[in-house]
Amino acid sequence: LPRRWADNFSAAGCGGTEEHGFQHPFLQAVGMFLGEFSCLGVFYLLVWRDRRRPEPSMAPSQPFSSLLFLPPALCDMTGTSIMYVALNMTSASSFQMLRGSVIIFTGLLSVAFLGRRLELSQWLGILVTIVGLVVVGLADLHSSHDQKHKLSEVITGDLLIIMAQVIVAIQMVLEEKFVYKHDVHPLRAVGT
Repeated sequence: LPRRWADNFSAAGCGGTEEHGFQHPFLQAVGMFLGEFSCLGVFYLLVWRDRRRPEPSMAPSQPFSSLLFLPPALCDMTGTSIMYVALNMTSASSFQMLRGSVIIFTGLLSVAFLGRRLELSQWLGILVTIVGLVVVGLADLHSSHDQKHKLSEVITGDLLIIMAQVIVAIQMVLEEKFVYKHDVHPLRAVGT
């Protein structure tokens, strides 16, 4: 919701030109990534504080290559940027609902690439999610659109959100396949 709220800001143009809205999805994405990067500072602050104690409680971190995080980080950056672009084209409610499609793609990719076997309840969850997404898509097609978003923009935005969720699902599968086997503190993983 704060992302959509930022998109509702508007300002007068330079030299008295007409008012225009704030539509800078990549600036919003940079703000999010700076927030994630700040987790690295918090991690090192916790390590510093722990080392000053008489009996440190944090286990020393195992050596690992930071390049291990590159593929998931690229997926995160790409997926987030696409989602912010799509948010400018569709409603915030559709944006939030369509983000649930990540469940479908993560389930399918984990079966295909991680060799997972999903239980019946998980397949039913995927099926219910698909039905919900169809309802949201049909609601977008049949709802009256304001002058800000044409029907073609809404459909494009919805498809971009779903495409971004495929990328996020790839990120999750990559993290599980390559990153989870290393003992990395969560704040360090997010910040790296």
